[in-house]
Amino acid sequence: MKKNLYSLIVICGPAGVGKTTVAKAILKIYPQLRTGVTYTTRNKRQHSTEDKKIYYISTKEFKKRREDGEFLEWAVVHGDLYGTHKVETEEVLHNHPVLFNIDVQGAAQMKQIYGKRVVTIFLLPESHEQLIDHLKTRGEMTEGKFEQRLKSAEKELARKDEFDYQIINVEGQINQTINHIHKILDPIV
Repeated sequence: MKKNLYSLIVICGPAGVGKTTVAKAILKIYPQLRTGVTYTTRNKRQHSTEDKKIYYISTKEFKKRREDGEFLEWAVVHGDLYGTHKVETEEVLHNHPVLFNIDVQGAAQMKQIYGKRVVTIFLLPESHEQLIDHLKTRGEMTEGKFEQRLKSAEKELARKDEFDYQIINVEGQINQTINHIHKILDPIV
């Protein structure tokens, strides 16, 4: 098997912190970057454009693919299953660095597999209040779903120290966040 030559960049953070917006901007700055291929059991969002290639599949199909070893990493996030496809990602890594917008569970699995080739960046909200406001504006959700997302966010925030870099994504100053990440990535991409 050909040795992989390129790096993996992981952007993480709680729901509503701006990961997708930041990932899209980074992909524009670095046209040589590619994204991982994600499979998920969640429903497609109505008014949202993704920053990666996503296949929406049934829980049964996801579990079958997981059992067949098709995923580099997988996790349960907000009650839905997500996984990064192994073969498709490895093929891209032979020729390009890859940007992943995944959760903390997936980031830990990537670090375990790829070690120092993975650069991990954790986006933080300015405050707990900002996090709550952003979660509430993510579209219609039940009180139970909101509580589930808030608990997930708090668990993710508790793991921030596992990441190579931590960046506060200040409200209204997304360019500051993007510039900070640009400085981190410039030497490696």
